Amino acid sequence: MKYLLLLLSLITSVSSLSADELNKWAHKKCKLRSGTDYKDCYLYYSRIYTERIQNNSSLSDSNQHLIVNPHGYGEPSAETVDKEFLRLHFELMKEYWLERAKKRGSTFPAPILHLNEGYLIGCGKKQISKYPNIYCPETGEITIDVRPLIKGFTDKKNLNLSYLSLAVLAHEFGHHVNYHIGRERYRNNEENEADWRAGKYIAYAISKNLIPLEGLTKGANLFFSVGDFYILSKHDNPKNRFNAFMNGFNDESMGVGSFAGNWLQDTHKTFSKIVRKSYSFQDKKLYFNVYRFEIERGRQIAGNLFTGIIGAINCSQGSKEDCARSLLIQGQAKPEGWFRKRKLIINCTSNSFDIKGDGFKSQSISSDRKGQAQYLSKRYC
Repeated sequence: MKYLLLLLSLITSVSSLSADELNKWAHKKCKLRSGTDYKDCYLYYSRIYTERIQNNSSLSDSNQHLIVNPHGYGEPSAETVDKEFLRLHFELMKEYWLERAKKRGSTFPAPILHLNEGYLIGCGKKQISKYPNIYCPETGEITIDVRPLIKGFTDKKNLNLSYLSLAVLAHEFGHHVNYHIGRERYRNNEENEADWRAGKYIAYAISKNLIPLEGLTKGANLFFSVGDFYILSKHDNPKNRFNAFMNGFNDESMGVGSFAGNWLQDTHKTFSKIVRKSYSFQDKKLYFNVYRFEIERGRQIAGNLFTGIIGAINCSQGSKEDCARSLLIQGQAKPEGWFRKRKLIINCTSNSFDIKGDGFKSQSISSDRKGQAQYLSKRYC
């Protein structure tokens, strides 16, 4: 069992209404719509609030507490989005951020999560399927569909759609918190603040053994990959998005020297798990599984060369507008970045380390720019 028993108190706002009154309320909310639009809206409201009444009717607590129990949930689906897994964490996010908001003397209304077809209540009543992964501040609605975000991934074999979706949900929920209580860490950047809040929640979930470390590594891979240079969105560049997410994680976690599940956090951006020790007359070697974030710039270099050639052609043969547009995007091709799971060997006798599969030979421990080999050598040698 990977999930602990966790009891969270969530006070519902409709506990005093009967199911019939709630159905009338759902009709009132949707009466301006017609056809299938009305039907989807009505079913949404009547179902949601009827379920809340049914859940609360079985509880005797005068405060109408709702018990959320992740115990025994198991590993979420990797190939498809596990909606129940996301709904569970959505409830936990409410409690997590509400508790922190109260410490600052603030509060916020519960947002609404959309994981299916239908239409938004606010923001122009857009069709949800056409607007995945957005936050609508006027109504507090969140849509989640991670599939469009992974179309540009070159490494799809190790994806986990549920953990990726959880990271996006934590980001969009971060926008909701920002909207109601303001920014804390990145006061001048809304998107970085939401990434930071996502990292904080993921650290919390890992610390409670609700998700494994892969919930962090997959999320970091995603935020780096969807980083932008202000060409398609207002999101920051890949490295800054990754840093904001990891800063949130480190601000919430116990920090270097603590454990994320059975993984040791050995620097602010690397993790390790000792596998075995080998002693001989000549050498003392330590073997680890490690997570290290690696930035690969091959596609970025190729992309910039291509746009440079196109830019030269447009500026010599095309219009002024074509030339200006080409100049705008030159140098903006994105690198790739991944938390890679590697094998690391430290030779305590020769004071060297080697990472299998990284293309480099054994090096002096002092040469590790990430600081991981130095930390592990000092801790274990």
